[in-house]
Amino acid sequence: MKLRPAAILPLVFVAATLVATFAQCGDGRAATAPGAGVPPMPATQEPKPTVTVPPKDSIRLLVSGAMSGRLEPCGCASGQLGGLARRMQHIGEMRNYDLLLEGGNLVETNTELDLMKLYTAKSVLFDMQHRYDALGVGAKDLLLPPAEYAAFLGDAPLVATNLAHKTEGWPGKPFIEKDVRGVKVRVVSFLLALPKELTGAESPVSLLANAEAWQAARAGADAATRFVVMAHGDDVQIRALIPQLQPAPDLVVGVDQGYIEPTAAATPVAGVPLVFTGIRGRVLLSLSLWRDASGPRAVGELIPLPGSRTVPGGGGDPNVRDAIVRHRHEVKDGNVLENMARQLPTPNGAVYVGSEGCKGCHPTAYGVWAKEGSKHFNAWKTLEVAEKDPTRYGWPVTAYPDCVSCHVVGHREQSGFLSFADSPGLAGVGCERCHGPGSDHVAAPEKNRLGLIGGVDKSMLCIQCHDFEQSPNFLFGDKWPVIQHGREPNQIKK
Repeated sequence: MKLRPAAILPLVFVAATLVATFAQCGDGRAATAPGAGVPPMPATQEPKPTVTVPPKDSIRLLVSGAMSGRLEPCGCASGQLGGLARRMQHIGEMRNYDLLLEGGNLVETNTELDLMKLYTAKSVLFDMQHRYDALGVGAKDLLLPPAEYAAFLGDAPLVATNLAHKTEGWPGKPFIEKDVRGVKVRVVSFLLALPKELTGAESPVSLLANAEAWQAARAGADAATRFVVMAHGDDVQIRALIPQLQPAPDLVVGVDQGYIEPTAAATPVAGVPLVFTGIRGRVLLSLSLWRDASGPRAVGELIPLPGSRTVPGGGGDPNVRDAIVRHRHEVKDGNVLENMARQLPTPNGAVYVGSEGCKGCHPTAYGVWAKEGSKHFNAWKTLEVAEKDPTRYGWPVTAYPDCVSCHVVGHREQSGFLSFADSPGLAGVGCERCHGPGSDHVAAPEKNRLGLIGGVDKSMLCIQCHDFEQSPNFLFGDKWPVIQHGREPNQIKK
């Protein structure tokens, strides 16, 4: 039978399709097209991250540093992290840390209040159930009166490897050693720069050569001893120190106040794991440390310290909470707020006059500030209300300098806020909090113009109080329109 051309075409198409199919099922050697005969690729999958599991005999450390006097969160905003009470509760619940290390810089400045904070922090870290194993010395710690500092920390495991101090009875030691399940661990601490106030010839403290101090800290140690170095300085200084330490340590814990939160992942520098602690004790760093064929290894985990959602005040170890509340009342009973007032010069040398002194020439700006509901106008009142609410404070917040300073004008400066009874016109965040004392301007406005204190940008002035912790949701672009003000219409030059 003879097939017609129209009937042949479908047969040709089917035959071609079968040939192509058989070629794909074979080894592909007869294929000529690029990629022909290659098995199809599986569906795209993301590579699984490599998880390093520490060995069971690794050394467990909990590290922190640069507490800067933050015994507990200020309470200005909800959801704040940190505090010694929460920290000690975490340690008590875990009960598996081999070493508890605090990097130093327990305080921020050198006032009467800082000394009281130091004493309270020391009693919590070293006199309670979960005693810390080592405390480093930071530059800010050295600004405190050395006799009082030595007296407070005389029985604490204070490490100051490269510090030479002339004060009699200085408690700093070149290292602290602890046996961890048959393994000796030595903790040392390096300060990489002295504060400028202590750099003169008459300074009671000096720095030893790093290499010399390191060898002294290693004296008598065997090859199996683990070495943990706490280093105080900036990132660049700390990284430059590590190659100087030979033989190399097992871990370097950097205390650089530029790191707001710790670094969970260790960065190798000259073969040594390097981590940073973060500041204010908001987030702790849990570390596992061990050695393998490649050298020292460390794996970290961040431990945020949130407050309880059910317990008033945020929860935490009740004994520590009681100690901090006692500290707050001692501050009030000692009139520390008044003692610290009016000790410093004002930014421009003038005298504070209060916002009422600005009202006559700046009625529009004054109206923006004093309008009903203004948070700056009511800043002092918010402290009073919070103090009466036991679920928020339960201690005299209106007598605590750290809290008061951001709710008044000019505390600590000459002619600034002293107390509500003595200077009610400076209670609240008034005009001079941003523009500086106004006495000279009131006397001769054209001759003594006022801008912003220090000539900084508005946003930089705001974050002195509205920082990442006290106002975690603060956005300058959203907040400035609420208080925006400028010159009066008659003061604008056409």
